Amino acid sequence: MTAVRTAAPEVPPLYCPLPSAVHPLAADIGRRSIAWLDELGVLEQEGLRENLIRTRAAEWACRIAPFGNEERLQIVSDWTHLGFAIDDCRFDAGALVGQPEVLIPLMMRLMPNLDHPEVAADDPFSAGFRDLSARARAAAPAAVVRRWVEGNMEWFFAVACLTSYRVSGSMPSLADYVNLGPRDRAMRLTGSLIEIAEGTYLPDEDRERPEVRAATQAANMLVTIGNDLYSLSKETEHDVLESNIVGVIAHEDGCDAPEAVRRTVALHDRIMCRYLRLRRGIEARGSEPVRRHLSQLDHLVRGNLEWSAHVPRYRGAEHGERTSSPWADVPSDAEPTAPPIPGIAWWWDEVE
Repeated sequence: MTAVRTAAPEVPPLYCPLPSAVHPLAADIGRRSIAWLDELGVLEQEGLRENLIRTRAAEWACRIAPFGNEERLQIVSDWTHLGFAIDDCRFDAGALVGQPEVLIPLMMRLMPNLDHPEVAADDPFSAGFRDLSARARAAAPAAVVRRWVEGNMEWFFAVACLTSYRVSGSMPSLADYVNLGPRDRAMRLTGSLIEIAEGTYLPDEDRERPEVRAATQAANMLVTIGNDLYSLSKETEHDVLESNIVGVIAHEDGCDAPEAVRRTVALHDRIMCRYLRLRRGIEARGSEPVRRHLSQLDHLVRGNLEWSAHVPRYRGAEHGERTSSPWADVPSDAEPTAPPIPGIAWWWDEVE
């Protein structure tokens, strides 16, 4: 297996000509999320509170859903804090990362409280999901809540899949990772959380149109790549590069870390160019719910990048504070044809 060196390269500027916004109450919302975790008893593990404060999860929530209602945005922030906590304690770190026979049944035991807030919870994480489920049901349409619940299941399934790679000492192919990565990054449920926060709903007949699915998947892949690039130092340190596209490309192409980063940035920019073209075509004749969905995708992609570029969670000690601009004026790869990756090549078909 081709290893990525311990000191991960600095991320080059990325092409992202999308709008930026953040909800003004991010700090207050974040303090309430930490207090909520305290009340649940989630933060008893040594160092977890400090890690979560450094993660600035409320800022992420307030950037991807900048126009959210404060009370509903609190649900998004609380889920995000709980998700990072469960990642740090169970999914990506902690004693269970190499024990799928323990981890997978544990994931299944979380589902009843997501499906049914009436079910009694038997641990702090289950209690957190139970509380979120009840609040989401009170705040959003049933169809949005159902997508959120099923998105959590998809996230768990992707984590279990990556755990199998980790335990076997193998790496997914790039073709497999473009399917697995966005699911591991919980992109389906994230879209539902944005709808919960902003009080919107995209009907299934619009959501399932090929061009809308292509644009949504492209945005989700952009979030995944951006997250992977900026979390490379952290995931190199924890030796979990099977869940990072830079590690996957380095292994598949047999190249070193700087070259793998360069190729990953090129893929990001190429997908960005395709996303921009797709959204222009859809927006020109889309309904109001579809245009609103595109705006939400814009803020999801840009907000995730703005948060990722500076958050202490992802910046290793060797990098310190970033002083250079994370934004490129032009794409590093503007090739208008599809890359040779079967799972995403259809985005370049004339679906629009």
